[in-house]
Amino acid sequence: MKQTALHDDVTRGEILTRASVFIAPEYVREETLDTVSQWMKSSSPEPMVFRNFLRPEAAAVTAAALRALPVWSRHVTAYYSQTETEIIDEADWADHPQRAACHYVAQPLTAALADGAMAAQHQTSLRRFLKFAVLTNGLRDWVSLGTGVRLSPKECSVEFAAYGRGDQIRPHQDLFPRRVLGGNLYLDEEHRSDTGGRLGFRLEGGEETMVEPAFNTFSLFPIRPDAHHWVEPFQRDTTGRYTVSFGLHRAE
Repeated sequence: MKQTALHDDVTRGEILTRASVFIAPEYVREETLDTVSQWMKSSSPEPMVFRNFLRPEAAAVTAAALRALPVWSRHVTAYYSQTETEIIDEADWADHPQRAACHYVAQPLTAALADGAMAAQHQTSLRRFLKFAVLTNGLRDWVSLGTGVRLSPKECSVEFAAYGRGDQIRPHQDLFPRRVLGGNLYLDEEHRSDTGGRLGFRLEGGEETMVEPAFNTFSLFPIRPDAHHWVEPFQRDTTGRYTVSFGLHRAE
């Protein structure tokens, strides 16, 4: 296996070894990375979808931790520009001309990690997942290795979201400085194909692509001026579509 360093102090082999603790074996093989590389080079890439992305035990305990989070709150926003958004009253959502997102967000995550905030096993699972996905850049480095894009270790944003009936995110672009990729990890074991909440993606002049948020699926999609993505209305009476969303930025 080639041992080229994508980052100054981490080799290819080290990245794959670290990723394999959470990511399923089929996705840390060279042939998978080659597929990701070809996808990234495409002039009109649709979202790339990885089913059964995490190792089964990692997916199960992380999903349980998300359900147990004590910091879920309603998050309803209006969108005016890439740098200007506003929290609005949920009662104003339906008629607001700039309505953007309506769902639950877990914030602040630091409160969930405080002593006694939630069951110890869920805190442990949450800490391990955050270490893999954000703090040690395990997920970022895996994406960087596959795409060939040198990603910033300091600008990997992460958000935990969940949806109730009718919740959605309207079409938008996420054109933040140097953001090149978006990713979603879906962790709702009760998801059914008739409950909506699919990720929509469209390049200007192209057809829409819809991604089913099946349990333990990771979707990766490009952030470009000619690309829009959204979440269609969720249609279930119980809270679901538990999602970890990532924003990945090109290194300076």
